[in-house]
Amino acid sequence: MQRYNLTNSVVLGVLGLSLGIVGSFAEASSAGFVSVDTSASGAMTRQLSYHAVVQVSANGTYTDQVSQSIQLLGIDGESKLNPYSETFSSALSSFKVVNAWVETPSGKKVIIPDKNIFVRPVPVSQGAPMYSHSKVLSIVPPQIAVGDVLHVVTEKHFFKPYFPNEYSNYWEIPQNQSARNESIKIVAPVSMHLHSAQRGGWEVVHSTKNGEEIIRAHMAIHHAEYPGMETVGERQFSPIFEVTSFPSWASVGTAYWVRANKMAKVTPLVQKVADMAAGKRRGWASQKALFSWDSANIRYVGLELGVGGFVPVAANKTLQTGYGDCKAHSTLLQALFNAKGFTLYPTIINWDNVYNLPPLPTPFWFNHAIDYAPKKHIFLDSTGQYETPGQLAVGERDKPTVVTGPHPRIVVTPGAEPEQNRFVYTAELRLHRNGALSGSANMTSKGWWAWAYREIFASVPPSHYATVMSMLLAPSGGGAGTFFPGDPTILDKPFRVGAKWSTPDFAKVGRHLSFPVPPGPFLVPSLSATPNPISYLAEVAGPVSRKHSVETYLGGVSWTSTIHIPSDYKAVVLPSNQKVRNAAGKFSYKIQYDHNVLLVHYDLKLNRVVYSPQQYPALRALLLADFSAQKSPLNFAHNK
Repeated sequence: MQRYNLTNSVVLGVLGLSLGIVGSFAEASSAGFVSVDTSASGAMTRQLSYHAVVQVSANGTYTDQVSQSIQLLGIDGESKLNPYSETFSSALSSFKVVNAWVETPSGKKVIIPDKNIFVRPVPVSQGAPMYSHSKVLSIVPPQIAVGDVLHVVTEKHFFKPYFPNEYSNYWEIPQNQSARNESIKIVAPVSMHLHSAQRGGWEVVHSTKNGEEIIRAHMAIHHAEYPGMETVGERQFSPIFEVTSFPSWASVGTAYWVRANKMAKVTPLVQKVADMAAGKRRGWASQKALFSWDSANIRYVGLELGVGGFVPVAANKTLQTGYGDCKAHSTLLQALFNAKGFTLYPTIINWDNVYNLPPLPTPFWFNHAIDYAPKKHIFLDSTGQYETPGQLAVGERDKPTVVTGPHPRIVVTPGAEPEQNRFVYTAELRLHRNGALSGSANMTSKGWWAWAYREIFASVPPSHYATVMSMLLAPSGGGAGTFFPGDPTILDKPFRVGAKWSTPDFAKVGRHLSFPVPPGPFLVPSLSATPNPISYLAEVAGPVSRKHSVETYLGGVSWTSTIHIPSDYKAVVLPSNQKVRNAAGKFSYKIQYDHNVLLVHYDLKLNRVVYSPQQYPALRALLLADFSAQKSPLNFAHNK
């Protein structure tokens, strides 16, 4: 399980625990939904066949034999096949290539020699160090061209299961992948009581023979389709075939709890740290202090050693080393709470842009561990160094989680909560007679907005503030300036940032003067890099309709700009005031002009993080009102 953070380039890195058949092969389209020509979908590769035979033993070990063929349809897809790579854990499994070759359209067979097959450690992301037994097996074809077919036969032996005596797996065909003739065969003892389910058109057949259960699934054809910008993750709606021995989500929670709870023992060292961190505080103040200490003092390091993907390091060990992954943070915070008499349960969650559960219970749907305080009904994520206590970050909201403990169950994290996840922007701007604009602003952020801004200003050195400012001012004419952030380590207070800047060529000065309300240095927290609010609104609200749900992390935004206009100009045309309220939320826009001072105020509140296709028209109406207000020109004329 991993930790995800905003990088210095203001991009939110999102990596996941992927157990699907093949990774994503194509980029998303900018349209809401593109219906494709089924004879030429535009995909760069096509899975011509995929056949897996999985032999499962009663103790949860298994052997997975896979034979597949992938055709290169376009030159841009070559990097997907050369090299062709798969990841495995060397501590839990062995993985070998039985045979690999390239077949040309003329029928020529080019064998891939052993010397072109490599095994290496998994690359580690900068800023997220990791100790891992994971390896990448790569196959490098001597040659491959458009029209060629890569054939790969592999065998994986999983000799140490994550969960003894259990088997669980799912196969996903990404929505943007072109695939043909996919089949899965699972053979397991009847005593394992395997369940199977599918989504998206798999044909599934069950049978039993000689004490074994045989489950077969087949997908004849799947055409590539490309969802639009800001659509939820493909894993939420792509075809999935799933097999599991877990009878319920509660059993998944129990399987995690029976091993994790042992690691939260209150040792003398745990008690000493808890007493020191809490001091004389009581109740929620004490809990916030414990949370803040864990967040600030335990450095994130990924630990994927053997079954460590689902078994945390002991809290005492984490205190001794000073580092740990999300499970270590979760377990340590539980131990610190235990030491002060508070109840806290480890919780597994999916930190990406997927907001649903698969057809059947499985621990492998999740990639992150946090905590749940049942008495206050709040979630705490101490892995994220800059999260507000009790307020989750982008990617953790409106998610079904498995809360472990003595009464494991599914609990959904809070959604938008616009009053708790709010950005308040107040700017004082002056437009000069030469068309230059100078300004200052105060930005106050709460909830996930505060997490995003703390993360940014903790990771970007002051010497780079000018670079960030320049990037944010670019859409409105460029310029220069700097920021004056607060202390990002204070987690239980709103985070405040001051800014000063100038844009030398903001407006063209003449007999008439026309310009939109300047957006200023404004960042939108999102699961993708969106440093400009107008671009963000266009991405979300562009299509007239949606086939799949969309996500938005705007929450609540309150924006006030006071603009001083040169005294020799008068207002000619100004946008009308607006007020829109519907099932998606509400938006208001008000503009006042008096004695060459223009006051612009708008307020946006969204009720949800995820909007279904049926809810999307109401969301679009709100965001288009916002978009129109931000793009509408302010028109002035010279008094002469």
